[in-house]
Amino acid sequence: MISYVAYVLFQLVTHKRMLTVDEGADSDEEDDDDSIGMSAGSAVALMGVTTLIIAISSELLVVAIETVVADATISASFIGIILLPFAVNACEHASAIRFAMQDRPGLSIGIAVGSSTQIALFVVPFTVVMGWALGQPMDLVFGAMNTSVMILSVLVAMVMVIDGRSNWLKGFMLCTAYIFEGVLYWSMPDG
Repeated sequence: MISYVAYVLFQLVTHKRMLTVDEGADSDEEDDDDSIGMSAGSAVALMGVTTLIIAISSELLVVAIETVVADATISASFIGIILLPFAVNACEHASAIRFAMQDRPGLSIGIAVGSSTQIALFVVPFTVVMGWALGQPMDLVFGAMNTSVMILSVLVAMVMVIDGRSNWLKGFMLCTAYIFEGVLYWSMPDG
């Protein structure tokens, strides 16, 4: 989690200017209308209500997933590793696609890679620490197959973004890698 703090410090403090350069926007079209917005109290209240709704929805989702795993032939690994991230991050995916279509690849890649970085550096370690605090047996031992899939995913993503350009073949390769992982987890038994 210290790595995540360093990542946030890098993005928001030390390299803020470098990371806010918008390659697709024209400087003449800036809309700095400060009269539109929320007060701090309204924003906090909205975040609280939204958090409550998400907590209730998450509990309902967990019950539904347990029912599906018990009654259907879909494994918990496939649901947790393939379906849930796809559904949960739908807004981020839509934003990344929209910015890519507007010829703003830096922002698009930042959304996609930033989300993965946040999960890897903060969410997973925080979940393990909270599991320990709540008496749930959790660790960061993912097993050989999950670790291999993670390494493969990182390598494929790195090769795709390293030159800063894209084409249809790179998109096809990313989709193929995701389908490969989906088939792998579909056929993997729980346990």
